[in-house]
Amino acid sequence: MPLRPAAAFMRAFSLVLLATLAACAEHQALPSDPTGRLFARGLDQITDLYISPVSSRKLVLAGAGRLARLDEKFSVSETPGPDKATLLVLNYAGAEVAAYPTPSHDDPHDWGALMGRLVASAKTASPTVAALSDDQIDKTLFDGITAALDRFSRYSSPDIARDQRAARDGFGGIGVTLDTSNDEFRITAVTPNGPAEQAGIKPDDQLVAIDKVPTAGRSHSDVVHALRGPILSLVEVTVYRPGLGQNRTYRLQRELVILPTVKVSRDGGIAVFQVASFNQNTTQQIVEALGVLKREMGPQLRGIVLDLRGDPGGLLDQAVSLSDVFIPNGPIVATVGRHPASRQFFEASGDSVAPQTPVAVLINGGSASSSEIVAAALQDAGRAVVIGSASYGKGTVQTVLRLPNDGELTLTWAQLVAPSGYLLHEHGVVPTLCTSDLGDDDRSVQIAIQRAATATPTQPNATRARASLDENAWSQLRRSCPTRQGDHEIDLKVAKRLLADPVLYSQAVHAIGASPSVAAVPVAGSPLTESALTEGNPALSSSPRNP
Repeated sequence: MPLRPAAAFMRAFSLVLLATLAACAEHQALPSDPTGRLFARGLDQITDLYISPVSSRKLVLAGAGRLARLDEKFSVSETPGPDKATLLVLNYAGAEVAAYPTPSHDDPHDWGALMGRLVASAKTASPTVAALSDDQIDKTLFDGITAALDRFSRYSSPDIARDQRAARDGFGGIGVTLDTSNDEFRITAVTPNGPAEQAGIKPDDQLVAIDKVPTAGRSHSDVVHALRGPILSLVEVTVYRPGLGQNRTYRLQRELVILPTVKVSRDGGIAVFQVASFNQNTTQQIVEALGVLKREMGPQLRGIVLDLRGDPGGLLDQAVSLSDVFIPNGPIVATVGRHPASRQFFEASGDSVAPQTPVAVLINGGSASSSEIVAAALQDAGRAVVIGSASYGKGTVQTVLRLPNDGELTLTWAQLVAPSGYLLHEHGVVPTLCTSDLGDDDRSVQIAIQRAATATPTQPNATRARASLDENAWSQLRRSCPTRQGDHEIDLKVAKRLLADPVLYSQAVHAIGASPSVAAVPVAGSPLTESALTEGNPALSSSPRNP
């Protein structure tokens, strides 16, 4: 389902807003040296956007303390200087190397410039540090800075950031998936209608050269990056096809490739969508597959399973748009934070693709962020029976900011509020129907079905308005359905049984009454914008890379 025009405009508005904030920072004086400029920009973004106020002094001290990880002979300390000034002293092997006056105020540009001077002195004093690349040094010091923030804020070096951007937004490639288990670079899949498939490349072909450079002895990362490049650019690939006993060379034009995140299967009248993560094309994949299923099955399509188990999250706007596929009206999620632009409210467009088809959502302890947004939205709206174990409880939103060195700074800037009014962070989603204490045998399935048959809105704790729970009650609720990992067969078995029985499904889906409390008005001071921010880890770390 493509973003509707209004949503697309608001998404662009969010991007423009962040670009404007960055432009404002540009008008201020930044350090002239590249290292100082890099850290000044990073500190600038943290000061402006991080969910809690934090001083640049604290961040620089945390980052400078990591110099000892580059060379254990380093130490950094603050000492009194002349005229009540404070000096930041860099020592090497017990001897003072440099002492710099600390800024008298908390201006991030001045503290960034100080970090640049410290790095320059460290390179002069230590042959070990002087031999390191700038990326290695920057990564170590930024890791110290982000360690002073929450555990979801992080720095990514340029190489890692490039892969993360590709995973989120797509990249120029030929549309092949490579086997990572050995050094043969066997092609395991080709993207339908992609450049490779159109040229005649097939699964099980072995990639032996790229632009006449053999792949033998090269790292998987090097081969993937060689296959990728600007969209419409040309690349020459040579493959060996078992059975033919000869190489074939193809000259291909790279196209936009977006990693698939959805696997679709059918079992009778039930469609199962297994969602690995949320990237720029996740909702579109599901909507297109739903269109095919509706045409092929018609009224025989009795129910939909959204399998979000182990899904770590991804793009916030995709979680919103996927929820919008199933919710006909009402709230989806709200975000609240320190920065005015972080206070946003998202509601259904009224153009849902499947507003009435019965839905079951599967979650477990690995379901986080975007997965939790979808599960909570459908549960609170009375649109789905949520089955499995308590989710991870990662209810914060991160914004990803590109730095001058092409690396990325991921900062937590908001918390997520479920439609019924409770914070998702640390609480997560507790299923309507808990299976974490059950096995996968037929008897366990029968127990779960009996629970669904006896579920009523009067059951204590499980159906009490979750926005009213204090922390003790939340702990009790989560303990009643403890998190567990893995794709246990019982979850899918129970989902299919419920969806095949309309009476049983209706009873279970209404066990937690729909009680959207953030539907009445947007969060105070919030523009109704479609966010282009990410939450959770946007990288598909467990998925094969698709060049």
